[in-house]
Amino acid sequence: MRIKQFIRPLLFLAAVSAVLLLSDLQNRKSTGGKDKITRIVVFRFSSSQLQLDTEVGLLERISSGDDFRKGRIEIKRYCADGDLATANTIAQNILSEKFDMVVTISTMGLQVMANANKEGEMLHVFCAVTDPVAAGVEITGTRANQHPSHLVGIGTFQPVDGIFRIARQMNPQLKKMGVVWCTNETCSEACVKKARIISKELGIELVEQSVETISQVYEASMAVCAKGVDALWIGGDNVVETAMELYVGAAGKSRIPVFTNDPKHAFKGGLANLGASYFAVGQTAGDLVISLINGLPPSQVEINNIVPEKLFINDSVRRLMKGNWVITEDLRVKADSIIE
Repeated sequence: MRIKQFIRPLLFLAAVSAVLLLSDLQNRKSTGGKDKITRIVVFRFSSSQLQLDTEVGLLERISSGDDFRKGRIEIKRYCADGDLATANTIAQNILSEKFDMVVTISTMGLQVMANANKEGEMLHVFCAVTDPVAAGVEITGTRANQHPSHLVGIGTFQPVDGIFRIARQMNPQLKKMGVVWCTNETCSEACVKKARIISKELGIELVEQSVETISQVYEASMAVCAKGVDALWIGGDNVVETAMELYVGAAGKSRIPVFTNDPKHAFKGGLANLGASYFAVGQTAGDLVISLINGLPPSQVEINNIVPEKLFINDSVRRLMKGNWVITEDLRVKADSIIE
């Protein structure tokens, strides 16, 4: 694989440590002047790599600005560790602490915080959300007049069409694609709806199995594999992605590949993995935060779909699969990283 992609996870970890040290230091620092201090809270729903990368990009961008360096921004961080009850408690705590702005990471974080903040007590910025309109938080469209005045952010709809086209390109004989998805995840449902459309267009049968909890993922994966699918796919699903190793393990027993919409899943056994760079997504969210602090009216913000695509391919997995899976020259050129 390319060296720059090998060291990137280590650079992310280093960036996390550096930025959080800066954040903690800034929270304890007083400017001694009369400048207004903007108090921001970053609320992450879980510690998935996707959400961690988003947070790193967000904090890196905010901490690089003059307002932060001069002590005019204070940052506090919360994480619910994937627990809904904990997330609801955190949301209430955030409201009681009366921050100037809350930044949520993930669809679930958006939903929990938006539900607690229905009265618009504080400005809410969201990111790492697959489909804000489908989240059920009174966002009806992408235009500036189609969201509550206190709720703005960016969407990141995974390139479902793209990964299905790549799968077909790698194996023109692909007939059946399996997917396990959580019915409690609106982001997962949105991706599956897209998958139904593109699979029909390509003449691929989509074999679905729904779950509600992480403990059901492995058994469901085995059940789908038993139906003779040629490969498995996973979209933006926080529950199933948490059990990615089990998902890949089930596919491995049938010697079929896994396609995903998260580039980092290449390191967990995904064959082709097309998705957003969530570090870059976090940086874009950080730009929006800074613009709002500097006076951009929330009523003028459009909810754009930000997907800075990355393609990671794990060629060592391909060699173990049954069937004729190939990496075309076109894919080799497009790939940001190929694990040999």
